[in-house]
Amino acid sequence: MRSLPAPTRLVSLLALASAIALALLLAMPTAAQAHDTLLESDPTDGDVLETSPEELTFSFSANILDVSPVVRISDADGETVAEITPTIEGPVATAALPEPLAAGDYEIAWRVVSSDGHPIEGTFAITVEQDTAAEPDESAESEEPAASDDGGATAAETTGDTAASDAEDQTSEENPAAQTEDESAGGLSMPLLLGILGVVVVGAVIAGVVIVRRRD
Repeated sequence: MRSLPAPTRLVSLLALASAIALALLLAMPTAAQAHDTLLESDPTDGDVLETSPEELTFSFSANILDVSPVVRISDADGETVAEITPTIEGPVATAALPEPLAAGDYEIAWRVVSSDGHPIEGTFAITVEQDTAAEPDESAESEEPAASDDGGATAAETTGDTAASDAEDQTSEENPAAQTEDESAGGLSMPLLLGILGVVVVGAVIAGVVIVRRRD
């Protein structure tokens, strides 16, 4: 078998090297696309919230690394309102707000480390319509007065009647002898009256008999 001339071998080697280099170049974008991506957040970009959220959550396409994650919240003037280190659990990062956000527009910037070791980051915006402290206190409005004026007057009258009744009972208990004497006097007055009346009647009958005998 005849060997290829030297120029031909050189061309073949160059073609092979070019093919390998082209394959590597084509593979590079695929590797870059392998970074984890943010699938969803709560709240999401553009949300208008009635009041401040208690926490921010970020869900990624794969388990992210717990390596220096950060969530930064800035107001409409670009001032940093809060910088939070979120907790990482698998593909989910959760950032609990240290205090409620006041009414206004905010930018949320986040950064985590992808499962392939490369940092990934992003931003989105939310709006809070009103302060949490401005919410009406429903418990205070639903609280009713302990007692009305009429109820208070009735209670006072009842208390007065009860006190008077207790005073009368106490007086009766303190003077049992006087009460017994009154009852005894009432019980003896009627028999005494009947006795006197009987004596008068008998005397009148005797006097009438004497007068009749003298006439005879």
